[in-house]
Amino acid sequence: MTLHELGLEIKHLRKAKEWSQDDLQSYSGITKRTISKIENGFIDEVGIKKVETILDLLGVEFSLRGKGRPKTLEELQDERKLS
Repeated sequence: MTLHELGLEIKHLRKAKEWSQDDLQSYSGITKRTISKIENGFIDEVGIKKVETILDLLGVEFSLRGKGRPKTLEELQDERKLS
């Protein structure tokens, strides 16, 4: 997953919770400007702690899998739930 794709996923999850960027800023302590940059792919590097904080608030966590490995049934089902 690229940082751009991660940003789009964060945006999707935030909107699914019906939170504004202002809401996420209030809950996370991360500036709205940084949240916007992450969501729109305008940030080349972002601290892992900030991403972890945002994902935790949105109810998801990091997961690692081998590059090029096909997605599991669970991963495909999770994607379907989000769309």
